[in-house]
Amino acid sequence: MTSLEWATLLLLFTRYTAVFALLPFLNRVRVPVLFKAGLAAMTAYLVFSATRPLVAGLPSHFLSFFLLVAGEALVGLTIGLFTLFFFTAATMAGQYLDLQTGLTAASLLDPVYGTQVTLFAQFYHYFALVLYLAVDGHHYLLAALARSTELVPLGGAVLQPALMPQFTAYFSQMALLAFQLAMPVVAVLVFCDLALGLLARTVPQLHVFLVGMPLKVGVALLLVYLIFPYAAQFLQTVFDSMQQNLTILLNLF
Repeated sequence: MTSLEWATLLLLFTRYTAVFALLPFLNRVRVPVLFKAGLAAMTAYLVFSATRPLVAGLPSHFLSFFLLVAGEALVGLTIGLFTLFFFTAATMAGQYLDLQTGLTAASLLDPVYGTQVTLFAQFYHYFALVLYLAVDGHHYLLAALARSTELVPLGGAVLQPALMPQFTAYFSQMALLAFQLAMPVVAVLVFCDLALGLLARTVPQLHVFLVGMPLKVGVALLLVYLIFPYAAQFLQTVFDSMQQNLTILLNLF
């Protein structure tokens, strides 16, 4: 292999390593760094063997080549962060439910991520993750990684001013998706709070706090069970739109 081909492999490896570092099913404490690096190296070699993308030319100075590597890392981080946005939306939806049901105080230590998580947030996160794998979202992601060399040629990443407003729009869309996903259950729980408030004024001897918490948790579990198929359809629609949105994002480089 020539020095140009080795440089191409290094840039591909840098881009894919940045992507795999942020993917929701790989950015875990218990996933070894060596495994992520090996997966990125294997993906880079397969894409290189299939498409043969080449750098336009090797820079003459080390600093110029370092800037090329930094640009590829930025492209990879953009793809990984964009993918992570939609799973974060599912986690935020679960946190809304935990806040409304009072389960925020029952946070647990997740040994997978090494952080404190709440119950519904963890459930919604794993639900979105399993659904993403079930609809072959990881296949579309690998295809997008291979196609990213066409949308953003190796060594051609340029930070455009329009990239940040687009990221801000996706961040707002993430918050909106979380609200839409949690709104049916949260709305019913708000009415439960109103009913418990009226009950407390009518029957002051009743300990509403002791009755209300298990009641709201039971209502939330029942509603999550009832809207489960509709939430799956909603998330599948979101995953289908990810390809188009990712293409729009990469065209801004």
